[in-house]
Amino acid sequence: MQNTPVFKILSNLPPATLRAFDKYMASPYLVTHAGTSQLYDYLRARLHDAPAAELKKPRLAREIRESTRRLYHLTSYLLEAVERFLALESWNAHPHESHALTVEALRRLGLNELGAGMLRYARKRLETDPHRGAEYHRLDYRLQLEGYQLSQQQGRAKTFNLQELADAQDVAFIAEKLRTACLLLSHEAVSKRRYEKGLQDLLLGFLDGHPYLEIPAVAAYYHGYFALRGAADSDAHFQKLKTILEQQPQTFSIAEMHDLYLIAINFCIRRINQAEGRYFRDVFDLYQSGLQHGALLEDGALSRWTYTNIALAALNLQEYDWALNFLHEYAPLLPASHREGALNFNLARYYYDTGDYPQAMQHLLRMEYDDVLQNL
Repeated sequence: MQNTPVFKILSNLPPATLRAFDKYMASPYLVTHAGTSQLYDYLRARLHDAPAAELKKPRLAREIRESTRRLYHLTSYLLEAVERFLALESWNAHPHESHALTVEALRRLGLNELGAGMLRYARKRLETDPHRGAEYHRLDYRLQLEGYQLSQQQGRAKTFNLQELADAQDVAFIAEKLRTACLLLSHEAVSKRRYEKGLQDLLLGFLDGHPYLEIPAVAAYYHGYFALRGAADSDAHFQKLKTILEQQPQTFSIAEMHDLYLIAINFCIRRINQAEGRYFRDVFDLYQSGLQHGALLEDGALSRWTYTNIALAALNLQEYDWALNFLHEYAPLLPASHREGALNFNLARYYYDTGDYPQAMQHLLRMEYDDVLQNL
């Protein structure tokens, strides 16, 4: 039973989320198959401390007084409930999406006045959101479309500004297409695989000198793309991307900030690997601001590679006090399996660079030599 998808999902839910799922499973509206809640209660009590033998299917079937065949169906129903719950949690975490769906539902019920009121509320909430990344423009288009469809039902189609709808669709598409273009370019550099570009080149030509480049979500990915591509003017595009990240961090969600910082940092690392040492200062600036905004973390954790690269940049610039403070402050955010190894490796390098060779040797002795690159 421990190897089933439903048990794996339940075992990985944080305590607060698991408590929310308890309430979900208690609702007869949400859980309609008899016996599903009983199976959940049994598994819930044994998620983290039950011996493997207790969760074998034949014994489990006897414990909950169901046949093995019935247990198979109940497990499927429970998995479906978990998946629907996770989708609902995601929906609750994105209120703008839920507002747009509510407008649509009211419109389909023919409650146009209520739909128009909800649309005004949704528009107000979206406009007060500080984020103006690709997600914002996709939602802007969605609300513009709902507004147009409401106006048609109310017999006022001629009063609706179709230009706003068209512009919102253009910006949403362009921002997402440029974001994908950066992902393809980054992956090509690593995998040596070539991708079909589709409308990409036409879009880049269309944007050259276009006012859409004044929109941060478009400009960031546009300049990021040309920086990654390594064109003759790639440094100018990199500097524009860096300026956007430094001056308008509130524009993007954490997920988008993470992607954009990686684009800018990878540009610097590529130049550093080409013996252009002046980019150490640029990448150090990016690391500092990325840490400040939380853009370099993934699910609250810092990868050991990023941790080591940040330390390397600081030590190269002789930012010794900052480096030592960083190494101790951010070590708890490293994955537990590599925490001690990464900390001691970088402390050894810190003490070596500052001339304290006995201390460097002590930290090298504490290292776990489980990484080929660190061994080399």
